[in-house]
Amino acid sequence: MKWLIRLCLCLPLLAQAQTLTVKVPSRPINDLDNEYQLKLLELALDRAGQPFKLERVELNLNQYSLQQELRKGKTINVFWMGTSSTLESYLIPVPIPLFRGLEGLRIAFIHSDAQEKFNQVNSLADLKKLKAAQGVGWADNKILEHAGIPTYAGRYSNLFRLINDGDKLDFFPRSLVEIFAERAELVAQYPNLAVEQHLLLRYPFAEFFFVSPEYPKLAKALQLGLERAYADGSFMKFFHENPKIREALASANLDQRVSIPLVNPDMTPLLRSIPAQYWEYPPRQGQ
Repeated sequence: MKWLIRLCLCLPLLAQAQTLTVKVPSRPINDLDNEYQLKLLELALDRAGQPFKLERVELNLNQYSLQQELRKGKTINVFWMGTSSTLESYLIPVPIPLFRGLEGLRIAFIHSDAQEKFNQVNSLADLKKLKAAQGVGWADNKILEHAGIPTYAGRYSNLFRLINDGDKLDFFPRSLVEIFAERAELVAQYPNLAVEQHLLLRYPFAEFFFVSPEYPKLAKALQLGLERAYADGSFMKFFHENPKIREALASANLDQRVSIPLVNPDMTPLLRSIPAQYWEYPPRQGQ
């Protein structure tokens, strides 16, 4: 009887100490993933006190196909994506923005010969005359289309080539942090890929960790870990000292850009209810 009682007392501790297998896709262009989202994921799991084993899974899928793999939870069980009502309906969102609002500040890739054309763009009406590139299954598509901006959706890794070739597509909006990380990684391969210098698109948006519905313990651990990282200051330390964040803020020249606010037509209840402590760079008031 005594050994049975001891076993019952130890079971919660054993369950808590169980190692989680965390399966994350490894994308073709992944310098930012390696330096930011993956390190933040590890920080969250460490703060949660959750033993884990990280596995990188080579996947070259468009985001819609990746989302379906994540839903099944067999090849991968967590990934970071811009939130939407669709994703929140069939995956488990961890509702803490990974970039503190920088997700909604967008600067575009353009062909290096196109800057003068973009210098003439000073309003949404002007921007509607140009065609944007976005990835298949991205939440940003709805935002651009709602604004009346013609948008082409293609495979993420192909969009850089299309802009570099200067054929059919005019600009490829990326978040403030993404664009400088991707430019550094791709400059040798795509020499005509330039960061547009005149415009800034702004809309309320957030990138979350999304977890397969087959792994609710992983989702709980990530949320607990991020909350603890905020409470002990380690999230803010990581954010402000991260070289990708520092490079983006130093390079963007935000104050010198013409700002074009866009409405997000898919403001989910989770996105609306994010506490102010998790935001640092919100879009302008009312947007």
